[in-house]
Amino acid sequence: MIRAPILCAALVAGSIAASLPVAAQPFVPADRAAVDLVKGHVTDGYVTVARTIAYAEKASRGAFAFAGYRVEQGPGEPFKRVRICYQLGIDPPACGVEYLVGTNPPHVEPSDRFIGLGRDLEHGPRAFLRALAREASLQRQPEMLRRIQAAAEPYNPYDWR
Repeated sequence: MIRAPILCAALVAGSIAASLPVAAQPFVPADRAAVDLVKGHVTDGYVTVARTIAYAEKASRGAFAFAGYRVEQGPGEPFKRVRICYQLGIDPPACGVEYLVGTNPPHVEPSDRFIGLGRDLEHGPRAFLRALAREASLQRQPEMLRRIQAAAEPYNPYDWR
């Protein structure tokens, strides 16, 4: 006799819990929150991403122009990709720096920590500025030589940063 009220209470509690809305993906931030997390991310150079970009804009005297953030999420991915877009010299705008962002707890991580401008941005403002200068100097070379250097870059044993 005592089991019937307990069983009834359990069924009612189960039906109430099933009818409550559940957050679809609690670990994926909204687009604005993802951008804010990237802006406030403290790099290995102990400076935020936003301050590093502002420093590069100021120090490059117009050669580097920040063009905004682009947020993407692939199907089934439990994180968002935040790309930093910029224009460097005569090249068209590009979104070459990418971060992976998740929440609960907030987590920001470079998409590729070991190559490209993202690596240099993570090492601080001066390393990022040197990398931008290196990229800008490549613009003055013929297109074929630029392609050859870009293809050979992963195999280069020297770190010219």
